[in-house]
Amino acid sequence: MNVWFESIKNGFNLYLKAAPLALVVAIGIIYIRKSAFNPVHFLGVQCLILYLFCLINVVLFPLPDAATAATLNGYTGQYVPFRFVADIAKDRTLESVLQVVFNVMLTVPFGFFCKFILNMKRRNIIILTFLLSLTIELAQLTGLFFIYPGSYRLFDVDDLMLNTLGGFAGTVLANFVSDLIPDTRNVSIALIS
Repeated sequence: MNVWFESIKNGFNLYLKAAPLALVVAIGIIYIRKSAFNPVHFLGVQCLILYLFCLINVVLFPLPDAATAATLNGYTGQYVPFRFVADIAKDRTLESVLQVVFNVMLTVPFGFFCKFILNMKRRNIIILTFLLSLTIELAQLTGLFFIYPGSYRLFDVDDLMLNTLGGFAGTVLANFVSDLIPDTRNVSIALIS
C-alpha cells in the first residue's frame, strides 16, 4: 500500500514538472479551436492529465533494480478469466477482495473524465478503457515492451475485465454527477474580442 502512495506522489511530481507545458498546449488548442476558454473544461482536462501521470506510476513503477532485472526470464501471465473469484474463495482475506476493488477503482477516474469532461459516448469510453488496460497489461507482460528480459509484473486477464468495468462505472458516476450540478459546457471566457 505504501508503494502505491509513493507512486501517486511521483506521478503528481511529474505532472507538476510537465504542468507549464500542459497549460500552454491546452490554452493554445482552446484558442485555436474555439476562441473561448471554458475554465471547468480546462480544469477537468488538467485533472485527466494528472490522473494519467499517476496511473502510469502506479502500474509500471517501481522498475526492477539491476540485480532483479538480471534474474528475469520469460514472459508469463494469468490467462484464466474470473480466477479472482477462486482466489477470494481460497484466500478468504481482505487483501484478495481489496485487490479486486482496487483494479475496478483504478480506471473509474478515466471513465468519469472521458464522460463528464470530454462528453464521449459510453461505448467509446469502454473501448478506450479496455485499450488503456490492455496497453498496461502488455507492458507488464513484455517487461516494459522488451526493455527487460522478462515480466517484472503479472499480466492478468482479470485485470482487463475489472479495469474495463471501472471505466464503465466512471461513466455511470459521471451521469450521476451531471444530474446533480448545472451544465458547465457553455461557460466560457472570450479570448478574442
